[in-house]
Amino acid sequence: MIYRLSADELKQVFLSFPVAACLLDREVRYIAVNHKYADLCNARSDGFFGKSMLDFCPADLVAMVRQDFHLFDSGQAIPDREIIFRGRTLLLAVTPISRGGQTKSSAIAAVLTDISAQKKLETALAVANDSLLSSYKEIRILAETDALTGLVNRFGLEKFIEREIRRCRREKHPIAVAIVDVDSFKPYNDRHGHIAGDEGLKVVAGAIQSAIRRPGDCAARYGGDEFVIVLPNTTIAGAEHVGRAIQSALVDLVVRNADDPLHQLTVSIGIAGLTTIPQDIPPIAIRDRLLRLADKALYTGKDAGRNGLVVCDSDL
Repeated sequence: MIYRLSADELKQVFLSFPVAACLLDREVRYIAVNHKYADLCNARSDGFFGKSMLDFCPADLVAMVRQDFHLFDSGQAIPDREIIFRGRTLLLAVTPISRGGQTKSSAIAAVLTDISAQKKLETALAVANDSLLSSYKEIRILAETDALTGLVNRFGLEKFIEREIRRCRREKHPIAVAIVDVDSFKPYNDRHGHIAGDEGLKVVAGAIQSAIRRPGDCAARYGGDEFVIVLPNTTIAGAEHVGRAIQSALVDLVVRNADDPLHQLTVSIGIAGLTTIPQDIPPIAIRDRLLRLADKALYTGKDAGRNGLVVCDSDL
């Protein structure tokens, strides 16, 4: 035997719902409300029957319910929505109620679940995630930055050049690499001390940065007194122009170096590049080969004197 609830029992179930609920007729007048709904409106549950929803709710919410009747009449379903009511965030679910064979809804049942705590938690989690993401970005930048010069470090350089080799190969753009080495740096460091040596490296880094104008280029401290510049979308001639600009900037700064033939801090530069990047060679292998060719050009210049710039004429 199936137990059937009496009308009074059904009423008690409705009144004791753990979430706010109400029934509204087509004129948006209250047919019934439960205790949670009355508490939400800060009123007694027996003071709603026959009264307009406008007596307890803002006009925009009433207009939304009126619109729901029209949508239900046209056969559309209404998805659950979030609303703000009396400072709380509520999840509103509405269901049409029809009598007999009527095609139009004679009433609407509305159920409102308070999700304020959940929304606060979601907001707190979003803020925490943003903070973690910001911290991660800062850590990543620090991990890829040379502490002394502020340029990219070797780890960051290797990631950058591999990525740009792939991009330039895909887009059929040239790429050039320059290695910059400070001339007579060891005797300069021995004569003036490590602090002066560090300042000299900062000066060189500043000269390099002054010559690198495009945001897509990368200047890195490769180790000791050696720097690497990666110039995507740049021909050998363009890379040579950048190298000359670096040397010119250093000459203008006039940092004295008694152990250099020019009696000031200078750099030698070796350049290598590709007009077309081979499709059948891995990016890491291309990176290593470009660096080796630029290094070879650098030491060709070193052997010929100081403050020189040599372009490698070999291909991969």
